[in-house]
Amino acid sequence: MKNLDILRKLLCAAVAAAMALTLTSCVMPLDETKDFTSQDTGLITEDSSPADFSAVSVAYAPDGSTVPHNPAYAPSAAAASKTVVISGNPVNVRAGAGTKYAKIGRTSKGKKYMLLDTKKDSSGKKWYKIQYSSSKKGWVISTLAYIEGEKQSNPTKKNTGKVAYLTFDDGPSINTMKILDILDKYNVKATFFVVYHKNMTKQYKAIVDRGHTIALHSYTHDYSKIYKSEKGYYADLNKIHDYVEKTTGVDSHIIRFPGGSSNTVSNKYNKGIMKKLIASVRKNGYYYHDWNVSSGDADGRNRKASLLLQNIKKGTGKKKVINVLMHDTGKSKMTTVEALPSIIEYLKKQGYSFEALTEDSVLIQHRK
Repeated sequence: MKNLDILRKLLCAAVAAAMALTLTSCVMPLDETKDFTSQDTGLITEDSSPADFSAVSVAYAPDGSTVPHNPAYAPSAAAASKTVVISGNPVNVRAGAGTKYAKIGRTSKGKKYMLLDTKKDSSGKKWYKIQYSSSKKGWVISTLAYIEGEKQSNPTKKNTGKVAYLTFDDGPSINTMKILDILDKYNVKATFFVVYHKNMTKQYKAIVDRGHTIALHSYTHDYSKIYKSEKGYYADLNKIHDYVEKTTGVDSHIIRFPGGSSNTVSNKYNKGIMKKLIASVRKNGYYYHDWNVSSGDADGRNRKASLLLQNIKKGTGKKKVINVLMHDTGKSKMTTVEALPSIIEYLKKQGYSFEALTEDSVLIQHRK
């Protein structure tokens, strides 16, 4: 009887082992090399569960289809359970952590993505790696996005977090080279919103060759033509875009409306056109910038340099990010050149770093 009990136990153990082997052989291993379109969707929806990536949760792909998150594409340990919220509008998604990398797409304010990693670029700015779409991962700059649940930070290049964008409208002119020399002396980069001028090829090229941003203002700066219709505006914008690209090689999509987005003179030619243009330039891939500090050099011919500096001091106040409006229009703005060294020195003493505008810069806009 004892031997029979032992035999029964051995038989049961053998059967159990065989069953376990059979079940194991039936489980298909995950092929991590296969590019499933449903494996790596990044958009987080209300039904998603970013805190538990091992669970299947629904997200929406760019084409509107629903796909499950796949645990094989979980974020790094440092980024796990975190979500990136876009705060800018629009925001470029790039192939790497830095503005030198190609754009792979754009996103907009309020959208949420799974955080995969964080990294700083060569200038010290932080970037977030996100699951951008069902087939793409990309990077967004932290000045235009934040991690959900964490305190948002101001854009910073130094510990003060204070950034100054010096901008010059209506050039180039006979003053451009003088302005560039001053900027070089102080190792400052700036942005030039240009219009068309004859016999200024050297100046257009110098702006770019010396490391500044060349941006688009207008070809004619003729309000009656520009603001007569949307068609008229884009005819003018496309013309200056093509001229700048042909002359400098720069495919610029950074713009400033003549008179700014809050101008009212446009109503004289087409009431309500600015609202339409503001919406359409975004859809057409342009980034428009106004200003929040003005030198006041447009208020008259050759206003005193001391007055221009005083206007900037007053306008700066306690602002963290400033976009300073000045003009590069030849003989009528000679005092702008005269005031520029004092303006730079003052802002440096206030703790500002200086940057040229890029497509990833903070947007200072009067109307949105």
